[in-house]
Amino acid sequence: MRIRMEACPDGVAVIIPKTVAICAGLRGGETAEVEATAGRLVVRPVLLTTLADMLGRITPENLHTEWATGAPSGVELL
Repeated sequence: MRIRMEACPDGVAVIIPKTVAICAGLRGGETAEVEATAGRLVVRPVLLTTLADMLGRITPENLHTEWATGAPSGVELL
């Protein structure tokens, strides 16, 4: 598959086709590692592995408000 690279102020931008990104586990807006090895570009998703990593990604834009779950329907303790 051939793609076109675009010049940007700090380097080169590569658009990864959606089907390739899905197969590689890459998602927009997430962090990835990039390295050049033997003339090849390798891109790997960075997996969040700790609670601190996940909590660090909370922003005012993606933080939801409280929501009601309704009255107890079984033997829940409140």
